[in-house]
Amino acid sequence: MKVVYLTSESYIDHSYTVASELKKHIELIIFLQAKEATIEIDRWCKKFGAEFVKRKRFRNPLSFVSEILFLLRIRKLKPDVVWFNTMTVYQVLLAGILLKKFLVVMHDVDLHPEIKDNHGMFSVKMTMKLALKKICAASRVQSEIFKQQHGFSPPVFQLPVIDYYKDTGEPADKPAAGKNIPGKVRFFFFGSVEKYKGIEILLDAAEILQSKGIDFELNIYGRIKYDTEAILDRIRNIVNASIHNEFIDYRKIHQIYNSNDVLILPYRQVTQCGPLLIGYSEGVPSICSDLAGFREYVTDGRDSMIFDNTAAGLAAKMEEIINDPAIVNKLSKGIEEIALKKFSMGALAGEYIENFKKCKES
Repeated sequence: MKVVYLTSESYIDHSYTVASELKKHIELIIFLQAKEATIEIDRWCKKFGAEFVKRKRFRNPLSFVSEILFLLRIRKLKPDVVWFNTMTVYQVLLAGILLKKFLVVMHDVDLHPEIKDNHGMFSVKMTMKLALKKICAASRVQSEIFKQQHGFSPPVFQLPVIDYYKDTGEPADKPAAGKNIPGKVRFFFFGSVEKYKGIEILLDAAEILQSKGIDFELNIYGRIKYDTEAILDRIRNIVNASIHNEFIDYRKIHQIYNSNDVLILPYRQVTQCGPLLIGYSEGVPSICSDLAGFREYVTDGRDSMIFDNTAAGLAAKMEEIINDPAIVNKLSKGIEEIALKKFSMGALAGEYIENFKKCKES
């Protein structure tokens, strides 16, 4: 089976994991679209024999012409299926005319409430309108949401454990406390700080623990995107808390995960979560909000933990681990025994290929 895979720099980590496995099973021709070529993109393309395609701005009048020529070139390859990781507005308009069989993964069927990418939102709306029957979901929870909204279930390309940062990152500079090293348990938050990610719940929980005189460490990695000064003030008032208010270079992510013990994911909304799946690749467990998007991937108490969406509930889970750091090792072992067996790309590849076959035969 020949599949042409179109992806972008936004999904370079996810695409790395997917392509690494699928190239073992099918003929996979890969194009990576981005505004500019970078050293990271160049290395990625060389690894997979992929081709970089410069993406012109939507407002550039040449953009429409270049998209036509690009899709015509793909058609000449005579693929069984063209698989889009995301679509530009022009690709949405043209794919149904120029391509016979194609699928597009909708990574956020239920958009995050604070999303401000106008082109991205417009592209999603156009995809829903013009390519509804071609849409695939990135998780089973998203598939259920899609069915409630549109009356049918889309194919699922379940997001796998993300290996990219382990394979490309710099080594950790110190061992983590949960790995049989005495010292404070190190909790951390990773990713851009946006309202739907619930950083306030984490800070409330940290303040509860501090008021009880409990010793721990909290490290926050990611650019704050709202109420910056108020959030910084709260962090400064928590003993042994630190904030790296910046975009985190991809080469540093492996080091961050392995220099901490437990990832905190106090999200208010989630349908799939990259930081959780990076943690699984690194053997680092999480404490997650009680949301369907996390329950799809977490076996509570065995490979990660679920808390009850309150600051007190989160503080209780954190205190449990502080009092018994061996829980970290137990959960890490559970990741290897449970999560990786269910969500590694090797485990999910069969379902991906079955989706391609159904598209080809439809």
